[in-house]
Amino acid sequence: MKNLDIKIATPFVLLTFFTFLSFGNSISTINKPLFSNTIQDSIRILSLNLTQFMALEATGAIVLDTRSSDEFIAGYIPKSIHIGWKGPFKTWVPKILMNKQQPIICIADQSSIKQVSETLIELGYTQVLGYLHGGVDVYKKQYFLNTVDQVDAVTYYDLSTKSQIIDVRSEKEFAEGHIDNAMNFPLKDLGNFNINLPENKNYYVQCLSGYRSMIAISILKSKGVENVMNIKGGYQALKKIKEEK
Repeated sequence: MKNLDIKIATPFVLLTFFTFLSFGNSISTINKPLFSNTIQDSIRILSLNLTQFMALEATGAIVLDTRSSDEFIAGYIPKSIHIGWKGPFKTWVPKILMNKQQPIICIADQSSIKQVSETLIELGYTQVLGYLHGGVDVYKKQYFLNTVDQVDAVTYYDLSTKSQIIDVRSEKEFAEGHIDNAMNFPLKDLGNFNINLPENKNYYVQCLSGYRSMIAISILKSKGVENVMNIKGGYQALKKIKEEK
């Protein structure tokens, strides 16, 4: 395996980056890209090989992983942001990726990349530079994937009191009921927080049922907070266990 701290020569990176951008400022206006799969007649999204993908990431493009939460948990590209396509994707993308000129490269199932790209264009993102052809299966042949640890609600209640819950539901949801020892970091604000959490604790992330917590974990890990875990079933499962005790 290659070291994840990849050093790519600046001239090569910039040449690659501007080569891609020379074909247009958005995938909606790209007519004849060098490397592309046709998504539909009016839209072409670049199909990136691993070298191209890594070069774009090195210039600052955000890796947006739109696979399912289960797939993301099992293995994801370090520092990628997870917003699952099978969920309220259109609701959360603008709240998490607020800069619509931010370059984006996608990880998506082949069956959904057309819809993902169309939706990003519809939402106003102008720098969707392509997707990794072959996805994480191609990436893991040369580099290590990260994984997400998770526990069920019963296991969480059996853990030490040194653990801390990060509840990423809204302020209103939190006020209506929450688990003792929970900190409320609403997901809509999490990307803008300056995260400064003590390293001597494990942090267990929960939302209502699981969709938002996985987005939050990807954000926290991208900011360097590694000791975070997902609580399966979220607040619904925790509340049920608490009521039964």
